[in-house]
Amino acid sequence: MPLRRSRANDGIGGRLDPHRETERPVVSTGALHFLRLIHIVVGVFWVGSVLFLTLYLIPTVQALGPAAGPFMDHLTRVRKLPFGLVLATLLTLASGILLVWLDSAHFQAAWFRSGPGMTFTTGGTLALVSGFLGFLVSSPTARRLGTLAAATRAAGQPTPEQVQEIQRLQARLGKVGILNAVLLLLATAAMATARYVG
Repeated sequence: MPLRRSRANDGIGGRLDPHRETERPVVSTGALHFLRLIHIVVGVFWVGSVLFLTLYLIPTVQALGPAAGPFMDHLTRVRKLPFGLVLATLLTLASGILLVWLDSAHFQAAWFRSGPGMTFTTGGTLALVSGFLGFLVSSPTARRLGTLAAATRAAGQPTPEQVQEIQRLQARLGKVGILNAVLLLLATAAMATARYVG
């Protein structure tokens, strides 16, 4: 890949250290726009899905109790919602890290001390925490609910133990959903305003 002389502070974002020069790869404008498009579009899907699940779907499922079993089974096992959210999370985080790598001229320390750098880093950290919560808690919990729903449907009637576990899993999904929604809203706000931070 061809190289060009570039100040370490230039990145794609802003001026950081006018006295230091480095070499960095030229990234085509088309490739950069495509990467940003992936990050924004998939990120919108991720954040929007979490908000919809937290504000509408999970409370409805909790209100219905075991009666929501067939719906959860179809949503998780047939429509594969957990897989879709995990994929969207990975694409958003990976594209975001690449954009930071480009903006910071390959992770130059001076960029991270700038206003935009600190704001982008804060937003990215919040999104990473949300992503880990999704990987480690939300997705396994949703899959377990789908498995329980399939089992109760096959048996015809849930046992008291199954009802208790369903309620416990639904409560966990609701609490983690609220935390994820707050983290992602804060991350989105940081990303939207980072370039304007002095």
